Amino acid sequence: MDTNPLLDPLVRALSQTQALLSLAQAGDWDSFETLVQQRQQGLLSINDAEYLQSLAKADLESQAATLIQEIQGINQHLTNLAELNRDNKASDLRQSVTANKALDAYGR
Repeated sequence: MDTNPLLDPLVRALSQTQALLSLAQAGDWDSFETLVQQRQQGLLSINDAEYLQSLAKADLESQAATLIQEIQGINQHLTNLAELNRDNKASDLRQSVTANKALDAYGR
């Protein structure tokens, strides 16, 4: 897609969101957190009223909406992956606690 420079913040957000998906799928949650913070800073400019008005004046609302929908779709997938990771970590923690209790009981 040949994009207008006004769409650059959204294109950058989409690119970062796709990179976040790759990091989440690889289980690289440390790098994921760093990139999330970088992306959040960029998203602040997208939420600016003047920016949104400039998109409307340039008749770019449809292209912006398409980019936003793509970002939202990937975000939903990221949410699912993060929840799965959280559930796995919680299970690991429960197993560790159980194992420690068993070791403590055995050692008495």
